[in-house]
Amino acid sequence: MTTQRERRGRVAVLFAAGLAVVALAVGRLRRAVARADSVPLSPLFARWRVGADYLDRHGVATGDSLPGEMDDVATYESPEFEPDALDPAVRRFYERTAEYDLGYSVRWHPGFRLGATLAARATSRLEQLNLPAPGGIGGTLRSRIVAVEERSDPRDGARAWIRTDDDGVAVIVAVYASHVSGDRRYVNIAVPLPASNLSTVLLPRTCEDGGVELTTRAGTDDEGLYLVTPLGGVALPLAQRFRVRPDGDGVRAVHEMWAFGRQFLTVEYAAESTESRRSGG
Repeated sequence: MTTQRERRGRVAVLFAAGLAVVALAVGRLRRAVARADSVPLSPLFARWRVGADYLDRHGVATGDSLPGEMDDVATYESPEFEPDALDPAVRRFYERTAEYDLGYSVRWHPGFRLGATLAARATSRLEQLNLPAPGGIGGTLRSRIVAVEERSDPRDGARAWIRTDDDGVAVIVAVYASHVSGDRRYVNIAVPLPASNLSTVLLPRTCEDGGVELTTRAGTDDEGLYLVTPLGGVALPLAQRFRVRPDGDGVRAVHEMWAFGRQFLTVEYAAESTESRRSGG
């Protein structure tokens, strides 16, 4: 029979273990907040719906259309990335992005499909991160890139890449920019959400096939995914990677995402220049 002293001992052990778990969680949260505080992140949030008219409704667009996700790929030169090693088709895609339509297909990985099905109901109404639920077939995205006012988003070269489906419904609205830390320039992307945004900081790396990898898994200081709210930002236990390679006059890309080290999403893209399609190339 368990004595009162033994019961008290077990309670003390459980209490100490609980304190240790709480201390570990608080410590990790503090580190996650400190990481976010060290990175220049976008202040742009949404209300409820995002949609293709997000910039106009929030009054943050300059009215100027821009050709590409980047003005000049060469500005991202770093120990990991050599711009001159890029295939011309890949470089053109990044500097003339708005001239491409993107065919895409989505695969949700086992263990995440139920969550993705439930989330798809919300994202379709939100018109943001509006990817098909498991079993969906993807489609074609039309691109438009618009400059964002510096007073609304002070990150370097902020611009919104608005991707819509054939009906003009927003699939992804993301505000692209960059920042420099040490001898590296990072791609710095914000996806507006209700009263928050999901920000991603990616490091470009050269690939042997003339392509490029943009990743949060390179082991440098700033890269990662962050949730930004009016109370501040916090680093998330998420990772993602884009691999873009030449494919004739266009490019093909694979976008992968992980949560707590488990891969949950793969999106494949095929980008074709609208000019090339019109000419029959």
